[in-house]
Amino acid sequence: MKVLLVDDEPLARARLRRMIMGRPGIEIIGEAANTQEAEALLAGEPDLVLLDVAMPGESGIRFAERLREQPLPPAVIFTTAHPEHALDATQSAPAGFLVKPIEEEDLFTALDRARQRTRAQCAAESEPLLSVQIGRETLLLPVDAIIAAIAEEKTTHLHFFDPSQPDTPRQAWIDESLKQLSARFESRLLRLHRSVLVNPRYLSGLLRTPDGQTQAKVQGIETPLPVSRRLRPKIKELLF
Repeated sequence: MKVLLVDDEPLARARLRRMIMGRPGIEIIGEAANTQEAEALLAGEPDLVLLDVAMPGESGIRFAERLREQPLPPAVIFTTAHPEHALDATQSAPAGFLVKPIEEEDLFTALDRARQRTRAQCAAESEPLLSVQIGRETLLLPVDAIIAAIAEEKTTHLHFFDPSQPDTPRQAWIDESLKQLSARFESRLLRLHRSVLVNPRYLSGLLRTPDGQTQAKVQGIETPLPVSRRLRPKIKELLF
């Protein structure tokens, strides 16, 4: 995998270089302090760009958007000292997001994930991603990884499958409301109840409680989720 390093801080580039050099199967084909220099190095056809978000001149986010216009764009892993940039960065469909100071383990995990994304896959991806922060880890989830979102008092409880471990359900609490999630992913998430959105691909059945309420069985979630009376016919039609 050919890698291009783009960061206006020489020390940041040197740190990445030290961690990557000698890693089997990875070749650093160049380094750039800004996007203008980086553009000149694209002739080397990098498979991956480790790209700083905030740089003088054009931002890394804008450069990544331009990269996606190429017929076969490289994958992008954003690096930044400001995790609040993650939401804006997800619009460019990056392969990862690393918060400085970057730890070796986090870098290698992101590189291993990036290996699984071919240049053709990056070109084909146009759907938005959801940024989920869990401690120092930032996950970028496609809609197919989202199991369900449940509104709580001041946050949203998200159930999802980690793309790098697709058989392992995980949970996180995010700031996006159900309304925002529904707007971002359009018809890909189905409303079960005023407080619940679910990915239809993970619906596995319906239950009737002793008091006559309907609940949905959902893959990856142990507790059945409530289904509103108004939406029950639509859910039954979808399942049966």
